Amino acid sequence: MEKKVVLALGDCNMRGANSFKGQTYIDLIAQELQAEAINCGITMSTTREGLILFNKYKSIKPDFVIIAYGLVDSWKTFKYAPYVLYYPDNILRKIARKFVKKYKKIARKLGLNEILGQKYVVPPKEYKKNLQKIIEQAKEVILIETPPHLSQLFRNRDIQLYNTILDELSQENDNCKVVKIYDDFEKNKAFYLDNTHFNQDGYNYIAKKILEVL
Repeated sequence: MEKKVVLALGDCNMRGANSFKGQTYIDLIAQELQAEAINCGITMSTTREGLILFNKYKSIKPDFVIIAYGLVDSWKTFKYAPYVLYYPDNILRKIARKFVKKYKKIARKLGLNEILGQKYVVPPKEYKKNLQKIIEQAKEVILIETPPHLSQLFRNRDIQLYNTILDELSQENDNCKVVKIYDDFEKNKAFYLDNTHFNQDGYNYIAKKILEVL
């Protein structure tokens, strides 16, 4: 009997914070299902990178695709700031991101965000469209809600907006389900390693929720 294959697409919490030395929920799921896991979590990445990564790995026909994007997609930034992909990465993109970071910092200092406006890193319509493209080509998709940010509370309204898009996708696609964690993480700060990242208790909890859905 062939091993099942789990493809994981997501940001820093899919990969695990640099200081985290335990097992992510992908590790735990793979162990429980005796499956092969391909963890494509990339810090600061969005559904734009997720779509590229899915297209790279879709030929292996994963049994499950677990997706956790939204933290960066829902971030509001200077309206005229370009976006530089984190995958596929190279030295030129790394340099470009440093310049963009400085550019956005200067814009904030000068108050240009307030004067000229802000935008989502990945607008809601594009976020949904990127995920829909993956869902249409995958066998089964599990979408993980983005939990609240503990210190930058102003971000949580936008995070919740993006989580509602996950609900829409699950209602519109029979092969797609949502694992709801926002409310649980809002109530239980002990799931966090810091203001953004999960600790082992957080990963254990999400793994349990995923297995219940599967």
